[in-house]
Amino acid sequence: MSERNNLPLIDVRDLKQYFNINVGMFKTKPLKAVDGVSFSIKKGETLGLVGESGCGKTTVGRSILHLYKPTSGQIFYNGKEISTPKEIHDFRKKATMVFQDPYSSLNPRMTVSDIIGEPLDIHKAYATRAERQARILELMERVGLNSEHASRYAHEFSGGQRQRIGIARALALNPDFIV
Repeated sequence: MSERNNLPLIDVRDLKQYFNINVGMFKTKPLKAVDGVSFSIKKGETLGLVGESGCGKTTVGRSILHLYKPTSGQIFYNGKEISTPKEIHDFRKKATMVFQDPYSSLNPRMTVSDIIGEPLDIHKAYATRAERQARILELMERVGLNSEHASRYAHEFSGGQRQRIGIARALALNPDFIV
């Protein structure tokens, strides 16, 4: 087995995520949302974070994907630290998130086709418009949505259907890692 295969897919070391909260006029205090979290995940493994509401589970996921800039700590993908804007952009081709609240994570001005196709557009993951559309329809079918739903908007769907739209979007680039 090669050394590369022994590396964890994701390696999080001493992740800290603090937010400044106002405690008076011109005064702030750090709120320690995540304080010193470390773990590794190998390819094919599943890790569940368990804890009370508000304990930082979602913040850990958002910080790993750099949706929040971590206060400190290191995040490695396949043995390489993810820290520069280019590394973050490249990492997001292979890592994605299914958001908890599907309604607030879906743009109400976009059709389902555009929502699912957005990651394909951002990362230029298709050669032709026909290839893009075929991938969108494949993803819709994979999550149990009919192709005629492609031109509809998020508010026209139930909560479960919205979650399926979010899952299809998350799967668009065949990610290695899903939060």
